[in-house]
Amino acid sequence: MTTGDSDSYMHPDPEEDKDFLKDRIRFLYISGTIGIASSAIMAFIEFHRDEFFRVIPSTLFSIIAPFLLFSLYRDRKSYRNVLTGFAGLILFQQILGAFLSFNEVLMIIWYPVFPLTYFFLLGYQKALLWNAAAVIGIIAGYLSFPFLNHIPPVSFPIFLSSLFAYLVAVILAWYHYGVIHTYQNRLKKEALVDSLTGAMVRKAGLGHLSTLMTQNDRNPEMTVFVVLMDIDNFKAINDQDGHQTGDQVLIQVAASIHRSIGKSDSFIRLGGEEFLLLIPGQSFDTAHSLTEKIRKQIEGDVKRSDGSGVTVSIGLTQYRVGETLSSLLHRADNLMYSAKKMGKNRICWETPKKGGNFSAEPSPFPQPEIC
Repeated sequence: MTTGDSDSYMHPDPEEDKDFLKDRIRFLYISGTIGIASSAIMAFIEFHRDEFFRVIPSTLFSIIAPFLLFSLYRDRKSYRNVLTGFAGLILFQQILGAFLSFNEVLMIIWYPVFPLTYFFLLGYQKALLWNAAAVIGIIAGYLSFPFLNHIPPVSFPIFLSSLFAYLVAVILAWYHYGVIHTYQNRLKKEALVDSLTGAMVRKAGLGHLSTLMTQNDRNPEMTVFVVLMDIDNFKAINDQDGHQTGDQVLIQVAASIHRSIGKSDSFIRLGGEEFLLLIPGQSFDTAHSLTEKIRKQIEGDVKRSDGSGVTVSIGLTQYRVGETLSSLLHRADNLMYSAKKMGKNRICWETPKKGGNFSAEPSPFPQPEIC
């Protein structure tokens, strides 16, 4: 499972970073209102100069932008769509303005502002593409202007200077947001990933499990299997071989699990020597086969300092639609401890009901556990 996308710092998840999102929305309201007001003023000026075609870009922005802000006010989950809508409006206004108003130096003065706007609205990667489209549109507008308007555009040196200023602004914005992107990803990785094992940390992992549970509630045909693993006799390993050896055992166990799981699976370190594996969208047989593969692989590959093997005890269960996170983890924990009691180095699981799904029941063991 990935820990974040490249533009996540530009587009916070409404459910994950509400404070940051609130600040961004407030800023968008303010800047959007200023943009609407300035566009309306420009439209008014152009209209009274009897330049009706040139009034089109400003008029469209001042009409459509309020609807975008209103949609954001009604539903904050439309945040990303609103940002893309604003970027599209600005790009349209910018290119159409190049075709209709390239004899106005005032329009060119605004050009260095646009690259920053695209980076703010779209994030690090998309902004580069949108700025490239804007540059192509500007050049096409300048070349086409005399044929469309039958008057000369601004002088070529002024055009070249404005284009150079635009490109410099793109490079500076790209570098600035690139640095932010690098450090943001580094901080996010430190916050989400356990530095010793490379597994997700407990808080992030359980948050992801909650998300999978919600998805399963909405789509009962989906499956989410939970595998709780605990390294056998880990306290003895630490006491007899030292904590450095214990850390090496944790690293080897985690590496073995990482090699076995698929891209859709999630690997979490709950704490100490206890790990959680999430297997969504698979059958019970597939989940059980993967779990058994991991158990055998750890037994065969992971060694203590004296060469003796390391084993794990495992509890395997499936999320039941409607149950709580604590209930799910409690059941997996009980199954894992059953494996411990029955001799360790084994898997205990519940037999799925017909159809492969469990239904929510108050008893922690509605089906017999099998080890």
